[in-house]
Amino acid sequence: MRLNNVIRRLEAGEIVFGSVPTDDETELAAIGRSGYDMLMIETEHTGFSGQVLQRNLEKLLDRRLLVGEGSLAPRVTPFVRTPANAREQNEWVIKQTLDAGAYGLVLPHLDSVAAAKAAVAAARYPQALGAADLEPHGHRGWAGMMCAAPNYWGLSAAEYYRVADLWPLDPDGEIILMGIVESVEGIAALPDILREVKGVGAIWAGIGDLSVSMGYGGAPTVEVEAAMQQILDICLDAGVACAAPANAAMSPEDRIEQGFRIVLSRPALSFAALERGLAHVGRA
Repeated sequence: MRLNNVIRRLEAGEIVFGSVPTDDETELAAIGRSGYDMLMIETEHTGFSGQVLQRNLEKLLDRRLLVGEGSLAPRVTPFVRTPANAREQNEWVIKQTLDAGAYGLVLPHLDSVAAAKAAVAAARYPQALGAADLEPHGHRGWAGMMCAAPNYWGLSAAEYYRVADLWPLDPDGEIILMGIVESVEGIAALPDILREVKGVGAIWAGIGDLSVSMGYGGAPTVEVEAAMQQILDICLDAGVACAAPANAAMSPEDRIEQGFRIVLSRPALSFAALERGLAHVGRA
């Protein structure tokens, strides 16, 4: 049984519904009991603390849900948007995020092959010699009993090592690396990234910073939406899932019909956008 429900849905050809990043503890707890498939904990714009991240992740584990559903997999799979841009190649941030127990990494400003390769290497443990997926060589450090992730996942350290690898590079891996493409440079580099770096499991077309990069100051203009479609087309050609937010101009239904496999929305006192998306794909 899959521990990462996002991977399970992508493998089944289904749409994934995710929340936009938040670090509000009350909101995280509510999302963790909802019908979302994934949530993103925010550390890019709020600051990074491994201990705070670990506490936030623990708030998502509802023992009643785990027992009732008969699975170690959390109902809503936790991803973390890291503080460092991908180009900074900060291995320690990736290591500590995964050690806290995250099932997914969301890396801001992925805009080069070199940055993508460095991120993949930082997220992988070194593989056994002769393994089919030996390369790219992993750099993630082994913390043993100091690593909170195996306990958080409900596994022994040895069991965690076997599944704590990047999907789809490792078909049995339970961790996804999602890069945010949010600049004109990122769009130009994306075909090479997806062709040369197999450890990237999904791409988020980041509308806000993309708008700034194009000179529109954060406004979701027609030109920005066209650039979003360009990112989607590159992902579709490469067979890689692409994420985009629903907003006032683009509903969840619109994003699904466009071809986005991951639809992001912000719960604001209700889960209206999520409910509309679930109904559109017959999951209401």
